[in-house]
Amino acid sequence: MTELVHERVLELRDGQGTAYRRVLVYAERQPAGTWVAWVEFVSANGDKVLQTDRETTQSSLNGIAYWATGLHRAYFEGALDRAYRRMADLGTSSAATSPASASGMVSFRVRSADSHLPMRLMSTHTLVPGSRRQIREGGVVYVRAVEPALMDMPRIYEFLAHFRTETAAAVLSSYLESELLDTGAILEIRGTEVPIDGAAIRDALLAGTSIRANPKKRGKSERE
Repeated sequence: MTELVHERVLELRDGQGTAYRRVLVYAERQPAGTWVAWVEFVSANGDKVLQTDRETTQSSLNGIAYWATGLHRAYFEGALDRAYRRMADLGTSSAATSPASASGMVSFRVRSADSHLPMRLMSTHTLVPGSRRQIREGGVVYVRAVEPALMDMPRIYEFLAHFRTETAAAVLSSYLESELLDTGAILEIRGTEVPIDGAAIRDALLAGTSIRANPKKRGKSERE
């Protein structure tokens, strides 16, 4: 199980000049009982995520959290450079690998006038930026709420979807479909509006990642 253990807001830029504002430190328990951690950087507009390789190994999750809280800006600058070079290296490979396996991190937005909808989505009574809901082998991270430009427009809720396999992406897609269907909400993945349909959501989540969609696997709407 992947755990979000630390979040930081920093203004950073990668080798191409892309601006990043959000830094996330994730940890995962290994079969031997130790924990490994890596760092992910989310671009300012939420459409790009860079991920380092394994940054540390600790004996416990608390050890990872303690390590993460002591990191300074200079460390994250170096980590962003490592993540950028890792992306460039993986770009020449047939498949990308995360610190443990293939991985995807995708930004999405939900536009809704229902203030309770994002709380149902996260299965919580309080929305806290950086909070995570585990869904099988994937998860959803709540990022923030954005007030609309006009009072009568729906509020925008920003999230990150995290998955490692096509199966995990399909489970997340079915979950989003079941939570958003018939609510009047608008779903945007990577800035593009996507129908509230399991297959369409799955394809949008997988687009741009190293994880390839299997056409034989279908979303809930396709099976009905």
